[in-house]
Amino acid sequence: MAVTYTDSEIRQNVWDEISHDVRIDPSDIRVTVTDGIVYLNGTVPTYSQRITAAEDARRVKGVIDVVNNLAVRLTRVWTDEEIRDTIRGNLDRDVRITDPFKIHIAVSGGIVTLSGTVPNHGQKTAAEDDAWAAPGVIDVINNIVVTPPTKRSDAEIEADVRRALDTDPNINAARITVSVVDGVVYLRGSVPTYYQIDEASDDAWRVPGVVDVVNELTVS
Repeated sequence: MAVTYTDSEIRQNVWDEISHDVRIDPSDIRVTVTDGIVYLNGTVPTYSQRITAAEDARRVKGVIDVVNNLAVRLTRVWTDEEIRDTIRGNLDRDVRITDPFKIHIAVSGGIVTLSGTVPNHGQKTAAEDDAWAAPGVIDVINNIVVTPPTKRSDAEIEADVRRALDTDPNINAARITVSVVDGVVYLRGSVPTYYQIDEASDDAWRVPGVVDVVNELTVS
């Protein structure tokens, strides 16, 4: 039988998740829940904390959606040059990224645009994380292109994505179908929670050879 959660239980679980996340200063975050929809209000010191708080909330069981009203309270104004240099340093130090010099950074009015190439989606995501971690960032536009070093057949990719979904303990994959065309993975069907939709995309992106993921999953 499916477990249902009250708004008060969801609120407490979301607060526990956020307040125990060492990446977040929760001192001015307020959490309310109405009919399974989580509302985050208050302020945080950086945009990365704003994003992380919403991600934490989405992982909680029973959450239908997250409305992120958190405002960013910057300690000072950062110039575009300072932001660019900080991101450059973050990329160069990130052991997840094999060739950081292939990633290009442009900053205008606090909006960061990343371009260039990486061999897999994990490195593309890591670069975006590094950009968001820089103080003063307002938005990140990730135009990095994933260029896998070796081309794999669609059948091989499909088999590996299927295996990744079926072995992920966080996903009920029985009603997910997978198809692959020219390295692009299409996920269709339904899952019990919104969190599982994101988790399914993450599983697909981790498979070598994937060029893009089109996630058409719905919550049922």
